[in-house]
Amino acid sequence: MRNLFRLVTTLFCLYAVQTTFTSCINLESPELTAAKKELTNLRRQQSLRNYPPSSYDYFVSHNQYPVTIKIYKDSELLKIAPKNCNVIICLQQQRGRLYVNGQVAADWPVSTGIPGRDTPTGNFSIREKRESYASNRYGKMLDKNGNCINGDADAFSDPVPEGGSFVGSPMPFWMRLTGDGVGMHIGKVRAGRRLSHGCIRMPGEMARELYRVASVGTRVSVVKDIEPQFPALGALSAGNQQNSIEKRIVELEKKIYDIKMKKYLAQQNNR
Repeated sequence: MRNLFRLVTTLFCLYAVQTTFTSCINLESPELTAAKKELTNLRRQQSLRNYPPSSYDYFVSHNQYPVTIKIYKDSELLKIAPKNCNVIICLQQQRGRLYVNGQVAADWPVSTGIPGRDTPTGNFSIREKRESYASNRYGKMLDKNGNCINGDADAFSDPVPEGGSFVGSPMPFWMRLTGDGVGMHIGKVRAGRRLSHGCIRMPGEMARELYRVASVGTRVSVVKDIEPQFPALGALSAGNQQNSIEKRIVELEKKIYDIKMKKYLAQQNNR
């Protein structure tokens, strides 16, 4: 009887030691607990964006704005755009916006002039519209056999080779702003990037739309910073905050994985 009692006591002690050891192994470190808590809070904040999906605020806050190639359009405002509209080109954001009665009817990416060939700022109006147009200054220089010998030629400074020719860069759906050749037109656009010789390049879809609703005389302002009347500053701030949250979530998920993996490997080595 006494031996049985000793056996039971020994087994109980071994069980208690094992349980305590296992609990210690499974006990979360303060670092892991803090990371999980922060991750939970951030995911809760991530779900708080309540702008209507079709709204301009939603577009600004959900698209890595302004560095996005996506285009926003309000079909109802575009229907009445020809009656009272103006265009803002924001160099800081590399975005164009069409305002109709003070509201944003369209928002699109642009690529303006590179340093040294900057797009001029100021208030302009559309002077001329031509669906088919080519630059008389920038383009390609061809030799007498029609081979391109300079793909970024300036006809004002680069001599035309004997028997060769200059071919101006195409600028479809041209809308002239200045007398010295600055305008808006279809061209290669990269979100947030300045690529042109001074003109305002636009995606084809938006250039055609603007060409349709704008007319000779439509006001166009090229501004360095965000225009004071920009209606989505709150959404822009929320979007920037959400981008920071999403970046931090990725960091925390990696951190939690690394902590757990380190703990797992330690357990394997202790066996």
